Amino acid sequence: MPTQTVADNAAVIFDRTAAQEGTAITHADNSADIVIGQTGTYFVSFNGTAAPLNASSLPETNLVQFTLNGTTQNGASTQHIFTTADETSAQSASLVFNVTSAPATLQVISSGGDFLYSGTTLNIFKIG
Repeated sequence: MPTQTVADNAAVIFDRTAAQEGTAITHADNSADIVIGQTGTYFVSFNGTAAPLNASSLPETNLVQFTLNGTTQNGASTQHIFTTADETSAQSASLVFNVTSAPATLQVISSGGDFLYSGTTLNIFKIG
């Protein structure tokens, strides 16, 4: 994914779908929404690098969480407190979750301020 600015409490956008098998999970290029079309158990993993945008507001805490249909999913998040303007943070989070009603929409939400993201990836698998 190209470098992108993500506003406070906004979803990270994924520019393309590298590989997709089956119809349980879909993603439209340049969208933040991962649509899950079948009930079941899923595994999701997020990786990326974040950096602060506004040095005047430091220290600034970046929090990344998964949401399902707009509800924060407990048990998986990543957080970093930025104290300098040139600091970056590699961030990773993973989660096993259940979809009991389909379709459902999964997103990766960034909060705590506006941050610059690069090299983000998302992997999601239906495991049960």
